Amino acid sequence: MEIKKTYKSFRYESDVCLKSGRRGTVCSPGKPDLEVSSPPEFKGEAGLWTPEEMFVASVNACTFMTFIAYARHKGLDVVSYESDGEGVLEHSDGKFRFTEISLRPHVRVKSASDEERAREIMQDAQANCFVANSLSFPVKVSPRFSVT
Repeated sequence: MEIKKTYKSFRYESDVCLKSGRRGTVCSPGKPDLEVSSPPEFKGEAGLWTPEEMFVASVNACTFMTFIAYARHKGLDVVSYESDGEGVLEHSDGKFRFTEISLRPHVRVKSASDEERAREIMQDAQANCFVANSLSFPVKVSPRFSVT
């Protein structure tokens, strides 16, 4: 007799509505609306979030949230966490696609022993960020750690 494992699954919703030109609104129940546009290089409006920026931000935020969740679970007190991210969108094989995302988190902790634990947790977070794991290319994470 074969035993099947049951895994959790989750669904997430969002709606997009045209406002004007290349400007739209992203909505999700119970959250503030977000105005979006294509980037200026694709004839969009400057000063609004773009799908490209949100894509990079989702990988950055997922890595952050995974790190924080693991740190709390392991009792690591994180003084601060800041991360900048950059994605490279390239035209290849007749299509635009992201070929690279690089994250540069800076994590501050209270002691040298906490720093070593933070390094281990960052490796786990990098390996288990489900947004990054959903991509067809690896995400480069170059963390920096300091003790305050």
